[in-house]
Amino acid sequence: MAYMPLVKMIAGTLYAARSFDGVPFEEYVQYGAEGLIHAFKRYDPAQGVKFESYASHRIRGAIVNGLEKATEVNQQVSTMRRMAKERIDSLAASQPALPGKKLSPQESFDRLVEVSLGLAVAYMLDDSSLFSNRAPTHWDDGASNLAYKQLQTRLLAAVQLLGQNEQKVLDQHYFQHEPFDLIAQNLGLTKGRISQLHRSALTKLRATLAASHLGELIG
Repeated sequence: MAYMPLVKMIAGTLYAARSFDGVPFEEYVQYGAEGLIHAFKRYDPAQGVKFESYASHRIRGAIVNGLEKATEVNQQVSTMRRMAKERIDSLAASQPALPGKKLSPQESFDRLVEVSLGLAVAYMLDDSSLFSNRAPTHWDDGASNLAYKQLQTRLLAAVQLLGQNEQKVLDQHYFQHEPFDLIAQNLGLTKGRISQLHRSALTKLRATLAASHLGELIG
């Protein structure tokens, strides 16, 4: 394409500024090429503007818009990973190891099981209509789908029985997708306390579910 050197020049200028870390130069060029295509489609010689000037504006705008969207997605992914780690750390802290004591293979396995079961409850909160704008997951197996719906219904009822702060933590973490440190600021508590409330809430929810035959799905 005749104007690709123009695209690469503008992309190179923006890339040198590095306003958007973590995005490779090739993506700058790709966004710029898309802007060039739009310039070809919309350019009107009757406006009295040189194509190079018009295209440069379109190319730069396309690159900046593309980078902003890419950065937003990267930030969302980073936040999700951070929240996942917070959940695991919160659940793992329920049974802190004694100083100088090495866990046996069985103890390590038991702790892994406990964390996994806690994460199963966390997954249902993520998938629940109470903490999500999307509909709950539907499984292909009709019987499994019905059991899962019943489990979710019981879970949502159990949430209403939690303490006020526990409910706030779950709401802000699973519905508003906020990390523990931000929730701590909102509630005027420490991050450690938020982790404790999260762990306590999930433990109570799991116990409530386990009290019925539906609890067999999560142990």
